[in-house]
Amino acid sequence: MATYRHYGHSMSDPGTSYRTRDEIQEVRKTRDPITGFKDRIITSSLAIEEELKAIDEEVRKEVDEALKIATSDGVLPPEALFTDIYHNTPAQEIRGATIDETIVQPYKTSAHLLKAIGRA
Repeated sequence: MATYRHYGHSMSDPGTSYRTRDEIQEVRKTRDPITGFKDRIITSSLAIEEELKAIDEEVRKEVDEALKIATSDGVLPPEALFTDIYHNTPAQEIRGATIDETIVQPYKTSAHLLKAIGRA
């Protein structure tokens, strides 16, 4: 697969000393996989532009709502680390730092956890 790194290798390498802004913008415009896939969907008549825009708007609203919750709610209890491991499976046994430390997943999903702690 051909790829292109839009940024430098690290924080100390902004990637602007050996590539021009025009080069980066041209690659983003012509080789961006997201816009390329969008174009393929439209040319294959799997969706129209308006449908994709509606999906984008819906996703932006969902992300904005999740961001509000994430920045305004308090920190979740440690049990939240064990939620949403697998979809539609029995509670999992989770190993701790040593082989002797194991727990059974107390809440399978974050929705169950939030309901249990009164934040749903």
